[in-house]
This record gives sequence, C-alpha cells and structure tokens, in this order.
Amino acid sequence: MRTFLSSGAAITALLCAGVSAQAGTLRYCPGNANGVCYSVGVPSSSAAAESGNIYFQITAPTTYQWVALGTGTGMAGSNIFIMYQDGQGNVTLSPRIGPNHQPPTLDTSANAAQLTILAGSGVSDDGNTMTANVACANCESWSGGGQLDLKDAESSWIGAWRRGNSLATTSRSVSLVQHDDTVIFEFDLPRAAIATDSNPFTAAASTGGSGGDDSGSDSDSDKAGGDSSDDGGGVTVIGSGRVDDNILVAHGVIMAIVFVILYPLGSLLMPLLCKWWAHGAFQAVAWALMWAGFGLGIRYARYLNILFDQTHTILGTVVVCLLAIQPALGYAHHRHFLKHGARGIISHVHIWYGRALMILGVINGGLGLQLALESNSYKIAYGVVAGVMFLIYAGGKAFLSMKRRKSAGPGGGRIRSGRKAEAGSPASV
Repeated sequence: MRTFLSSGAAITALLCAGVSAQAGTLRYCPGNANGVCYSVGVPSSSAAAESGNIYFQITAPTTYQWVALGTGTGMAGSNIFIMYQDGQGNVTLSPRIGPNHQPPTLDTSANAAQLTILAGSGVSDDGNTMTANVACANCESWSGGGQLDLKDAESSWIGAWRRGNSLATTSRSVSLVQHDDTVIFEFDLPRAAIATDSNPFTAAASTGGSGGDDSGSDSDSDKAGGDSSDDGGGVTVIGSGRVDDNILVAHGVIMAIVFVILYPLGSLLMPLLCKWWAHGAFQAVAWALMWAGFGLGIRYARYLNILFDQTHTILGTVVVCLLAIQPALGYAHHRHFLKHGARGIISHVHIWYGRALMILGVINGGLGLQLALESNSYKIAYGVVAGVMFLIYAGGKAFLSMKRRKSAGPGGGRIRSGRKAEAGSPASV
C-alpha cells in the first residue's frame, strides 16, 4: 500500500519509523521491509563546496538477495547502488543506472559513481546481516544528467529489495530478478551533516566482515522496519509499496487502442452510416475507456513520482482533461443542427478541436513508449499502426466528402446533403 505523509502528519508517522540520527547521519528503515535500513551523511566541507564525498550505508538481513539505494525520484534515470553478498563473507556493491522501466544496468561511463567500500562492511560474524558502508566521491551528478544537491532539504531517494538466496558473486553486472517492493522518500541533507570527511558509520557498525574494494572500478566487497528519527525528523516518505507492472501495460494498451484506433473509427461512423446515435455511442465508449486508461496511468505515475515530471505525463493529462468537454461540444453541435439544418461555428469547433486532440494523443502515445521502453520493436509497431490508421482515416474522409458532393448534384446544395448525412448528428471528429 502506498503511504503519503503530509508535513502535518510527519511527526506522528515517524514515531513508528526507524529514522534516527547517529554521528550526524540520517537513518531510514522502510516500514514495508524487515530490517532493511539506509543511512546517509554529508561532510560539511562537501556541502559547502557542493561537491565531494558523501557517505551512505545499506544494511539488511542476509535473507535478502539484494538491496538497492538510489538517488533520484524514480528508477528511470536514477543513480542506483545495489548491495549483495559475494559468497566470501563480504558484499559486492554495483553502481547502476536505471534506463526507464528496464532493469538497471552497470554504469561504465566516465561519470560512473566513484565508490569506496569502507570499514564495517561485509557479512556479520553470525551470518545474519550484510552491510555496505560507502563513500561516493562524485554522487552530486551522474550519467544522463541527474543531479544531487548536497544542501537539499528535500533530497529525493529510492529504495528497492528482493528476498532470496545469496547471489554469491563479485560480478557487478550480474543479472537481477525484479524487486519485491520499493520505497520513495526524501532525506533532509542539512540534517545529515557530519563534521569530518571520514567514515561516520564505524562506531555504529555491528558487522564483522571485512570491507571490499572500490566498486566504481573493481569487484567489492536487525533492526525491524518501521519508518525512522529519534529526533522525529529528517525523512519524508513519498510512497511505498510495489505497483503491479501490468498496470503500466494496461494503461499503454488501452490508451493506444483509444487514440490510434477507436477515436478515428468512431469519427468515420457518422458519415459512413448516417446514424448520429452510432457515432455518439461509439465515441462515448471510447471516451470512457480513455478515462479508465488515464486513471491507470495516474496511479503508475504517482508510484514512480513522475506525474508532472515528464512530457508524456504532462501532455497526457492536458489532452485527457481537454477531451472532458468534447461530448458537450458534440451535443451542442447536435442541437444546433436540429435547429438550423446546417453546421455552425460550434460544429467546426467540435470537429477540429477533436481532431487536434486526437493527433496530440497519438503523439503522446509515442512519448510514452519512449519513456517506458528501451526496445524499438514496440515503438515501430505503434508507428506502423498509427500510420495505417491515419491513411484509413484520411482516405475515408476524402472518399466520403467526394461521395457527398457527387450525391448532392449541381443544385443539391450543402444543407440538403448535410441533412441526409448528418441529421441530428454530433459532428464526426
């Protein structure tokens, strides 16, 4: 279940939390995980220079296969650090980049995170806990243009984890099975200030394993959850809990069918069948499906914290909201035609308004595929189907227009032909 904390409810929520201050660091233990905790500390010198070392800690029971911490608002484009056991009593830390909604890939770019595994890292003597104490020398920016403001009081972070058997590998590019659950939260970095540029976790470390190597270039090395500060602040939970990826698939399929297929076909029904109610009923079904698909998209976008943070989500929201009045415009045209026997200004507004939004919807579908997928196959298929439907729509409109003019004859007149084709219709888009 997703959790949202308003500032007014933050203190109450954090009474159940694992947000704690240790040696100036902030610690957060997600309530939807058992024993997974994240800590961060920012040296005062790094904050002043807006660059330099920051320190973070990932700790979890060894019943977890892997645990990840990322800087950013969602997996797409985030700087992600994934910890798992190396099978030798230490941990491996893999710096990865989240490419849209695909599994994170090892960052081998020139801007890859420069990580150092510090003392206190490894698997505990009793084998129950794994810990990564880490220094990052360049986490203020990363591949793809992401940035971390070391003075940000609302610094965005994400966490994810999966339970399972140990991966037991030192490979930083090992394939990972999808996470069991996630969390999106904010650290108040000024409250995570530490006086010295050195490992702030050593005194609190309870693990007995030895540290690993610099995972930026080489192979590396229980407390129950509840959101965490002894002082009652420093962390704000934005959202937690996994949302089924089928929601994203359903959103994409529904919206593609509505804008690429149903709306164009529905607009052809009026001149094709000469039945205003057929056009209205068909478009009403498509309109209702659009709202269902929009609702699914809103839910998934809120889960990723990208609702008004991407062109696709912004444009999609605008298009759908503008289409909210299209049925009313259609009804107004219908009433005008019944009264005057011909199209009026409202008719042309209804027609061209609908056409413009239909085109924007198709374009936005392409933007959505660009955001969600790395593979080009679905993008190509979408483009082909959209192109074919455009030809059908344009060809159908041209054919019906020619047929209408021909049937009108030399003296038939526009109104007469219009009465036959559109009697009482909410003009086709």
